[in-house]
Order: sequence, then structure tokens, then C-alpha cells
Amino acid sequence: MKKAILFDLDGTILDFKKSEEIALKKVFLKRKVLLDEEKVFLYTRINRKFWNMLAEGKMSKEKVVVARFKEFLKELNVPFDPREIAIDYLEALSEEAYFLPGAEEFLEEMKEKGYRMAAVTNGIRFVQENRSRKLNLDRFFEFVLTSEEAGFEKPDPRIFWLALERMNLKKCEIVYVGDDLKSDLEGARNAGIDFILFSPEINIIVENCHVARNFEELKDIIETLR
Repeated sequence: MKKAILFDLDGTILDFKKSEEIALKKVFLKRKVLLDEEKVFLYTRINRKFWNMLAEGKMSKEKVVVARFKEFLKELNVPFDPREIAIDYLEALSEEAYFLPGAEEFLEEMKEKGYRMAAVTNGIRFVQENRSRKLNLDRFFEFVLTSEEAGFEKPDPRIFWLALERMNLKKCEIVYVGDDLKSDLEGARNAGIDFILFSPEINIIVENCHVARNFEELKDIIETLR
């Protein structure tokens, strides 16, 4: 039985899509621009492209947070300053914090079963810290370790090793749960720790990888790991 569970945050425990859409619409509504579903999807696609570049080490986080809006504004053909939009968006995003359906209950159950828990995230530090406070994640997690604090972005194994060091655990005593094949799966494999892919929206099969499609499946998989 594993002693601890390490989680990714967005898309695994937190409903980032909901937070992202609300924050994005607020920022543009402030500038009298209404974003429909198609435009939100366009931003999501652009944003994913740049975060993948971050995970691949091709662009720094500081550049990503502005470059994504530079491209998005070009697609919208509006004359706003991408740096101002980026700042406003991160402020708005930090105020929007929601659990994925079933996540809070799942964490409560895992805590009752005696599992130690923590989180590692590539998200912007002040955004993740504020959202964590809003949801009182310290009820469940010993800490939320951001890549800015660690000095390494997932999939760099050193962010996982730092989390292990903080928890005073061996690799074999922990399992990591995340939703991203690049930063999470590759990161866990780089670090030499067991991994479960959380994929509630996409029916996916990954070679030599546990996949959970909901929190019940996730609980069952965790409890079978040795």
C-alpha cells in the first residue's frame, strides 16, 4: 500500500476549464469584447500550444504568459496590449477556484483512509496559492509545490524529488496522479515514481500506465498499488 499521493492540480483536482473561461470572459468584457464559445476554444487551443512549449523547454513561463495573448489578440484582430491582458487575466484567474465534480469528496475519503497528500504544479505561483487558499486545500495537502518555488518545471524529475524530500518518503512509497501525458506522465517516469493518468473526458489507453476515468476508479487503482 502506498503511503502518500502526489497530485497535479489543474485538470486533476481543480476545474481549470471553468476557471479559465470565467476569467477570460471577465477580462475581455471589461474591454467591451464578448467572447463566445468558439473564441474561448480558440484561446484554449493557443494556450495549450504554448504550455506544451514550456513543458518541452522551448519557452520560459514568463514568455508563455504573454505570447499566448499576443497570438490570441492577433486572431481576434483587436488592438489591446498583450502584457496588460496577461496581467489582468492572471489576476482574474487567481480569483476563480473550483473543484472538479467529486474531487473534494475523494480527497476527504483519502484523508480519512490515512493517505498523506501534496500537490505539484506548473501553474503561476501567486495564482495557484490564491486558488489553494480559496478552497482551503491545506485541509488535505501538506503543501502545494509550484515550479517557480522548486526552480524546475514538470516534466523535470527534480520537482518530484523535491516533493519526496519534503515528505521524507521513498519513491516506492508514493504515487503521482495527473492529467497530462507530457508534463505529468513523462515527469513521473523521469522521476521513477508510479503514475496514474486521470482522464475523465478522453477514453485513452496508454501502454504500461494506469488510467482512471473518474474518482471511483482512481480510488480503486490507488488501493491496489503496492
